[in-house]
Amino acid sequence: MHSTEMSLPQKPNPSESEYSGKLARDTQKPFCPSLRSQFRESESLEKQDCLETPNVTSEESPTDGSQVPSGEKREVTATLIEKVGEVELDVYNIPLEDIHYLKFHVKSVTYPILISSVLNVTDINITTECSSDPSAFRCKCEDQYSWSCDQCSSYGSCDEIVDGKIRGCLNNYPSDGKFCQPITNPSPTTTAEPSTTYGEIIEIELDMTDISATLIDVLRASVSGLTYPVLISNVLSVTEVNFTTACYPNNTCRCEDQYSWSCDQCLSYGSCDNITDDSCGCIKAIPPYGPFCQPITNLTACPTPSPTPALPAEEETKNTLNLQFTMAITFDSNFNDENNAMFKDIDQTIKVIYKRNMRGFISAKLNRLKSGSVIADFTVITTIVDNVEIAKAKEDIVSTLGEKYKIRFTCLNNTIFRSGQVNEIVVADCKLDEVGQKTAICQENGHFSVRENNCVLKEIENLFFLSQALVGTGLPVFLERLRNSTFNLLDRIVASPATISTVVNILKNVANVSRSTPINKPLMKNFLETAGVLTSKGAKASWDVLNSNLTKSESSAFLGTVETLSNFLTDDFFDIETSRIILNKTTVNNSINNLFNLNSSVLIEIPASEASFNSITIITFDSLDNVLPARNSSSLNNSVNSVNTINGKVVLVKVNGTIKNVTFSFDVLNKALANPQCVFWNFNLFDGLGGWDDKGCELQSEKNGTVTCHCNHLTSFSILMSPSIPAVLRVALEFITHIGVGISMGCLVVCLIIEMLVWNAVTGNNTSYMRHVSIVNIAVSLLIADIWFIIGAAISDNEKKDLPACSTATFFIHFFYLALFFWMLVSGLLLLYWTVMVFSHMSKPAMLAISFSLGYGAPLIIAVITIAVTAPGKQYIRDNDGVCWLNWTESKALLAFVIPALTIVVINLLILIVVLFKMLRRGVGDVTQSDERNALVVIARCLAILTPFFGTTWGLGVGTMTTPNNLGIHIVFAIFNSLQGLFILVFGTLLDKKIWEALTGRSQVSSNRTKTTSAATSSSGGLGFFRLRRRNVFNVSAAPTSSPTGAS
Repeated sequence: MHSTEMSLPQKPNPSESEYSGKLARDTQKPFCPSLRSQFRESESLEKQDCLETPNVTSEESPTDGSQVPSGEKREVTATLIEKVGEVELDVYNIPLEDIHYLKFHVKSVTYPILISSVLNVTDINITTECSSDPSAFRCKCEDQYSWSCDQCSSYGSCDEIVDGKIRGCLNNYPSDGKFCQPITNPSPTTTAEPSTTYGEIIEIELDMTDISATLIDVLRASVSGLTYPVLISNVLSVTEVNFTTACYPNNTCRCEDQYSWSCDQCLSYGSCDNITDDSCGCIKAIPPYGPFCQPITNLTACPTPSPTPALPAEEETKNTLNLQFTMAITFDSNFNDENNAMFKDIDQTIKVIYKRNMRGFISAKLNRLKSGSVIADFTVITTIVDNVEIAKAKEDIVSTLGEKYKIRFTCLNNTIFRSGQVNEIVVADCKLDEVGQKTAICQENGHFSVRENNCVLKEIENLFFLSQALVGTGLPVFLERLRNSTFNLLDRIVASPATISTVVNILKNVANVSRSTPINKPLMKNFLETAGVLTSKGAKASWDVLNSNLTKSESSAFLGTVETLSNFLTDDFFDIETSRIILNKTTVNNSINNLFNLNSSVLIEIPASEASFNSITIITFDSLDNVLPARNSSSLNNSVNSVNTINGKVVLVKVNGTIKNVTFSFDVLNKALANPQCVFWNFNLFDGLGGWDDKGCELQSEKNGTVTCHCNHLTSFSILMSPSIPAVLRVALEFITHIGVGISMGCLVVCLIIEMLVWNAVTGNNTSYMRHVSIVNIAVSLLIADIWFIIGAAISDNEKKDLPACSTATFFIHFFYLALFFWMLVSGLLLLYWTVMVFSHMSKPAMLAISFSLGYGAPLIIAVITIAVTAPGKQYIRDNDGVCWLNWTESKALLAFVIPALTIVVINLLILIVVLFKMLRRGVGDVTQSDERNALVVIARCLAILTPFFGTTWGLGVGTMTTPNNLGIHIVFAIFNSLQGLFILVFGTLLDKKIWEALTGRSQVSSNRTKTTSAATSSSGGLGFFRLRRRNVFNVSAAPTSSPTGAS
């Protein structure tokens, strides 16, 4: 940005202000190649034989007729200046009827038109129309305008000079750029007055987004090194060029040396440095309409109000604060005696501390002490309410009286709300770049819970204020800035319900302006890109908060702004595709059925008999389900957690006519849902709150993931769907699941207690030891997974779903369920090792290291990779039904559990087949001692029963995902899932006779009392599951092992 001061000749002041435009057109082939604008003084042509062409193309004069001394530079002041501008319009591709409409519209405009606080347009006239035909080229003047004599002589006249007056046609396009002049207010020819020098400062804005800083420094040096004046023409020269302002992508603007922002701009946009001497060098916004930095010497001080006598205390604005704190002492009714020492002490301390800490302090008083421990209620009256000062005073109260009266903070050192006691409501200011307040309550767990957040980003708040005074001519610049601001601040906007609400209000103001301003493609694209930010997935939680307010519907207002703008699009036919919204405006063929396939997700069919219009506008929203609640007449009071779900794209259709027959085909988003309803958004439903209505729409078919609807009107359409399982049965399933999980957890606790009691008695050899290590870890993994399952269910049932907490619960459920299966794999691999590798002996530490690495290491790796891959895209957990579990519909994250689990089931089944084959061929008793045989038998039995059981359970779990409408699968899965802990207790612990012997105090004779016999083995062939026992007869192994023996 730089300022340029130019010198031009001074001409007499024009008699009136007018805006003249030259319009070139050709009914066959308009020719005008460009759009050009220039400024010139207003002057009249004399009604005489020959008029002189004015040779001055730009000037400004004070309206009081005063002259500017020659050679003296003068900056533009607040004096009223009149200017006439000429604008050339290229109408090459504009139909003739549109040009006639433009002429009519210009004549019907009401003047003056306010452009800014210092600029308005008082008159607009079309002066010249240029066109060509096969034989010649013509430039004709409009009524009350004519060519000058020298132009007719230079280019040739194509009409007659009647009564010495020039009439409106020229045989060529004037290369000097001077077009038809007014023929009214004739005046006699006068000699040219001596020219005077006039100084004008011009501000030019340069877009340097893609220019390196080095080149900008070179440009600065080049400008500063110029020798002035720089001659532009014989009447125009540049006397000085200076850089004044540099604006950056972070929406800050800094002044160059010797330049500064005015005081009012520093206050309006916010200063990013200190305000000194009524100015600042940096502001936190880019002024959309200027002015930019001004010379420091020209800045005037901010107006200061004349001093007024201070108002009496009773006339000042008073704020009464009702505050309290709690003391952990026993209440006594005598405490409320104003002469009581404690009452007087607390009352006096409150007065002293709040007077010291609060500006505008008037008074403070202890009202009473009440029970509930002891609660001190007191009142502070002040003219200034500062939340930081209140917090500081509260902390001083605790530090002064805390030890004496046992006053303690439960919530400590919060960065926003600082400190507070249980159930205390605390108000805090927003961040420095926000306006508003936050309110939170201190909970017993020592954390603040935010109850209300009214913080709005200052940039969005500034845009809202600008939008309230917005006019049509300012729309392009404003929408461009709004779009850039929403993109730059996207993450913070979507996380703030208050900021989203403010953006919606801005869009409403834009929609109001559009009623008098045609909306072209660039304007609509910026609008849709801004609107798309509000429909992003990250904004869903904020919209849920807004939609829970049943007195005001921001979501309905948001959709209304888009519908409003779609009514005022220009007649051009265009496509706009943004990341979340697609707009298509096209023509309609009246002779055939019209099909519109929108991004392969919505198909619209309009019969030829209904096509009584020639254009149609279709807007498809990719994610408007994040914005609009799925409420209808049966779900108004539960709009956020309604059983209904918007299960198709939302499509807005507008035509320039009427229609009573249209068919929509929607692709279903979540095939787990059923019961489709064809609906449209009714803005008048629920007393203007808005909701989905099915009036005039009916379901035609539902097949192959497509729902077809027929409607007799147009507006915004979609489909609502709900779970196919009735609500009553879903409640029954939840009841079965929770009761079953409770039983499972109880069985697992019993299993762990038994293992703890018999551990020393049953882990006498390596085989038994590793068998019990495996079963304990299987039980622990399932128990912890069930605990996290209960936590996840509680989070899911909460009206305001805590996404971080839900993700945490999902991670641990995933990890510990995987650990369950990997410890099953450890058991299978140990069984295979002891059966196949008969003469190989691995040490106990080595087996433990391998087992724990496989049992917990592998699940941890899988769980971490899953969350790392899917969480950044917000596709880690299920969001279509609120359940805290791995996502299936979008990222298929559930496969990270299903594939490892079912793979382990298959591996364990193969291990069982190999072990069974080995046992049948050789007999387990041939190579093991009695205690080890028992351990292997128990492991084999556990794997033979638990592996198919777990495999069947989670196979049913996959079935609930692939066929979600099958009620039978859901019921069987709920039952099997709840019995896992019971099966581990029965088959992993209770059916082991060694455990029963240890519990009852009976044990086999120690192995050191056994004798070696080769004949004993022959009677124990086969599986060795059962033994024939007689008094004083013992089974022994044929081959002794180095492992210590004992009970297992």
